[in-house]
Amino acid sequence: MKLTRMISTVDSHTAGEGTRLVLSGLPAIRGETMAQKLAYAAEHLSWLPGWLLREPRGHKDLFGAVLVTPCSPGADAGALFLDNSGYEPACGHATIGVATSLLASGAHTIAEPQTRLVLDTGAGPVETLAHIQDGEVESVTFDNVPAFVLHQDVAVRVPDLGEIIADVAFGGNFFALVDVDANGLNVSLEPASAGRLADLGMSILAAANAQISVRHPELPELDRMIDLRFYQARMFGGLPRSRNVVVLGDHMVDRSPCGTGTCAEMALHHARGQLALGQPFLVESILSTCFEGQLLAETRVGGLPAVRPRVTGSAYVTGFNRFVLQPGDPFPQGFQLK
Repeated sequence: MKLTRMISTVDSHTAGEGTRLVLSGLPAIRGETMAQKLAYAAEHLSWLPGWLLREPRGHKDLFGAVLVTPCSPGADAGALFLDNSGYEPACGHATIGVATSLLASGAHTIAEPQTRLVLDTGAGPVETLAHIQDGEVESVTFDNVPAFVLHQDVAVRVPDLGEIIADVAFGGNFFALVDVDANGLNVSLEPASAGRLADLGMSILAAANAQISVRHPELPELDRMIDLRFYQARMFGGLPRSRNVVVLGDHMVDRSPCGTGTCAEMALHHARGQLALGQPFLVESILSTCFEGQLLAETRVGGLPAVRPRVTGSAYVTGFNRFVLQPGDPFPQGFQLK
């Protein structure tokens, strides 16, 4: 059999959302910083997201990561993240998935009761702490890059929908945050509404990016919102809780509670005086799977008030794969049905 490409991966899911981690088979990804490596991959490996994540090798809602040499001092590994439409600087569920896959597969030394692993990302180094029992990864906690609110209560005009009030916050990526109840959106954050949520999310995100200026004060290459987070916040048993659905990429619906989105939402609630430092914050996904978040401290990013967020979740390895491309394959970029 003639092959023009072969890539080895470890697949996992974090609270239901898949992460396909590329271990080998790609050419060297160049760059002196992780941001440069992300830009290099976007330019020279633009075929990878479609080929690896879309049908016939994956599906439109699958997420991915590429293992690379880290750039930051003290980092153990580097990870570039990708969805079905391109590359992303950060991803929370995939951070948990990558750490779990590296430890479970033996690619990194594992030790009980806890193993520390620092992942270098396009948004900066992220420290993870895997909780180990009987040689198995039970859960992973990661201390994310600082999260902050960039804009609050912005009116966004959305075609065929009207005016939506959104907030913009950073949790590793920039998110447009939309309170479902406050906006009177007649849609449930349940699996049966996934298709409608994807369509609504794409429309609101496109309008928000066209109408709201976004730029990270210290990482100017991060200059757009790549995720839309619908949420419903409430108190449960005296503790703050949120149910959410994140829409990203090309009509992707996140199955997990979304780690970077959880960090962005916690920053928003803290800015509004609704979430204190150290207070547990439980977040549910569209599948009712959960992450637990917490704010560790206040800080500043480029002069803006910010917080240091922590998120804990669990991932499970689902497979070890080798994906190939044969000459003449009619779908070298994959395909997607909507």
